[in-house]
Amino acid sequence: MQNFNCAWPMRLQLLINQFFDMDLVKVYNLGVGGTNSGVASNMVKYWMYPTELAKVGPDVVVNSYSTNDSLPPWDLKDDPNADLVTAVLDQARDGLQQFIRAALTSNRCKVPPLVVHMDDYLGPQQDSLLGDMSYNTAMLQLAKWYDTFAISYGEVVRDIAWLLGDSTFSNKKDVHFSNWAHQTIAWSFGFASLELLSTFCDDEFARAVYNFTSTAEHNMIPNNHLYLPPPLTRELLRKDVEEKHAEALISAQESYVAMGCSNKTAGDDDNELEDRSPCIVSWIATPGGYGAPQISHFMDRHSKNSGVPIRGWKTKNQLAEGWGNKIGWVATQSDEQQR
Repeated sequence: MQNFNCAWPMRLQLLINQFFDMDLVKVYNLGVGGTNSGVASNMVKYWMYPTELAKVGPDVVVNSYSTNDSLPPWDLKDDPNADLVTAVLDQARDGLQQFIRAALTSNRCKVPPLVVHMDDYLGPQQDSLLGDMSYNTAMLQLAKWYDTFAISYGEVVRDIAWLLGDSTFSNKKDVHFSNWAHQTIAWSFGFASLELLSTFCDDEFARAVYNFTSTAEHNMIPNNHLYLPPPLTRELLRKDVEEKHAEALISAQESYVAMGCSNKTAGDDDNELEDRSPCIVSWIATPGGYGAPQISHFMDRHSKNSGVPIRGWKTKNQLAEGWGNKIGWVATQSDEQQR
């Protein structure tokens, strides 16, 4: 959907603010066509946010890359003997896990943002129904492993779309869908959020009245927001998991000390004082965002300031929908020069 105001993130913002009759949330739609969780991981890790958001960081980070993360690997798509169900499952798990680990450590010493997975994928990108459900399987595994929040629009409408053939909420021939689907995704997100809030309030009540604490809380390092469980991979064996968990705790404690987290109070706000990108400038090239004029301006300024000419490079626009929806900085001749 080219108009971001019609896409489900904006509809979700309107839904929540109208429900509470106040401007309670602001949703930033940073999605870029033709990218996946790998690109999103770098955006979160290096705080590639709009200026307003970069000053404080997000309270909630939503990953909704289920469609592109579900695309079968290019080298296997035409292989009749390929196990695309397993290939997509592993691919989705790897990409989404990378994103989760980046998001949960993005606030350094502070409470991490709530990580939400929105599975809005129904296919069709392969023949197997199990293959088109591989992302959902990986998402639920990781949500349980990392204690993140998983929502599946697919589970809400899958029976209607697949078993009854209703095309209101999905597209049988393409991964993109209509306004009804976008609105239903916003409703699904809103309903799930209310359920989460209700559960949280019940847990807080139990803590206050019954002095309840979970086993996990007894085993975790107090006030250490840097802990991550060991990566959930095929190589993680049952016989090793306790040892790997202990190593992760030690690693988190070492990072906690090295970063001086114990000296920072809850009111400290050093996010806007620290540039987390290793680059002079970083961007995700996209129409309507950091586009061709901005890229050209930066490169020209860099060339002028450094005294190094740029020869044989230029911006190139490919604004077709989907995987071709890109703006790039590309070489145009064989003896190109750039530093």
